[in-house]
Amino acid sequence: MMSENHDGLQHLLERYRSVCPDVEPTANFMPGLWDRIESRRGFSWKLKVYSRAIASAAAALCFAVMLLQFGAFNGSSSISESTYLEALEADHAPEQMAYNSVLNADESSAITPTDSPGSANR
Repeated sequence: MMSENHDGLQHLLERYRSVCPDVEPTANFMPGLWDRIESRRGFSWKLKVYSRAIASAAAALCFAVMLLQFGAFNGSSSISESTYLEALEADHAPEQMAYNSVLNADESSAITPTDSPGSANR
């Protein structure tokens, strides 16, 4: 039984050698092999390679922007240290100035106790 398997294997290897001749190793063997491999790759492979490169570049850009964003607030900033009420108090927009002048005029003509609540000028 062992000799039958050995003879069968020898016969199979002889057929393989006759079908696939030995490749002569030359200096152009690997470049030629890669040229054949790359010629079989299609558009989908190139698209996959380019999409991975674009995704990597986008991730790197997001990381860089994140570092810049956190680095901008590293030092002491009066905006980040003040509270919401302090920021509102410090804001002197022109429309608020006009509103304040109307309020100041109303305070000068305050409601007297003899006036009825419906007749107050607001």
